[in-house]
Amino acid sequence: MAPQPNETRPAAPGDDESLLWYTALHHLIDEVVFIHREDRSIAFVSPSVETVLGYTQDEFTRLSTPELIHPDDLPEAVETAVRLRAEPGCSYRSTLRIRRADGRWIWVEIVGQNLLEEPGVHGVIQTLRDVSERRALEQRLVRQAHHDALTGLANRRSFIETLEGLLAADTVPPVGVVYLDLDRFKPVNDTLGHAAGDEVLCEVARRIQGAARARDLPARLGGDEFVVLAHGIGDEATARAAGSRLHLAVTGPVEVTPGTEVDVAVSVGVAFTRAPCSADDLIARADAALYEAKKGGAPVVVRLPDGGDDRR
Repeated sequence: MAPQPNETRPAAPGDDESLLWYTALHHLIDEVVFIHREDRSIAFVSPSVETVLGYTQDEFTRLSTPELIHPDDLPEAVETAVRLRAEPGCSYRSTLRIRRADGRWIWVEIVGQNLLEEPGVHGVIQTLRDVSERRALEQRLVRQAHHDALTGLANRRSFIETLEGLLAADTVPPVGVVYLDLDRFKPVNDTLGHAAGDEVLCEVARRIQGAARARDLPARLGGDEFVVLAHGIGDEATARAAGSRLHLAVTGPVEVTPGTEVDVAVSVGVAFTRAPCSADDLIARADAALYEAKKGGAPVVVRLPDGGDDRR
């Protein structure tokens, strides 16, 4: 019986159905569909590969895995491929870097399934999507969660988490906390404005970062308070040296506007461990040493593990 007006005719199997499927792939401009054969050659790739990766279909099918995948991501990708091929029907999802035709590396998400034993497929079918923007957003959010927005140093949360991790180890390494607080900082904001105050804080952060060693962790706790997690501090001489080095680096004029300088002064308290303790305890002892420095006028005070202090 002839179809009535507006009646939809089912797609016929065979060539027409294949053409319909292939035509649909032209509209998948955000995803690349490709099939790996058992010998790992690329048997098919969708036309969207040119939009997403910049390769023609012919160029892409002639590329090898090491040419496409970032060297740092290649070992895990190879391991994943071996696992995938070992189990018929197995599927996976991974995120890695792929080289575009213009040489740029982009982050992509690949979803694949082992259909090597599936009649009519006999391959591993995969879809690839560019997730560079999403990855960049995730990295920004991670950075915002662990870094101070003004100075770029680690924030309080990141500092405490790192210190807690060190102090929770089976063998606590020699580590100290150097606590710094700017002297007479409030008048800077009151007389010159918060923009000038921010410039002072940013310059102090740069000086602390420059004076800290590569393995140390400088952080801003808030306001004009800074700390440095200093590795290798297990005695008062080393603690004093670390405190004095940072005191010397931070102290000095900062030009906040052309012709206007702020003379930066800082008090420093240092505490270190000789036995397991909590992060809060070590920070509190460094803070107590800082208070002694401000009260007594000494630039650096070291709080000894037994509760005493050594002024300098």
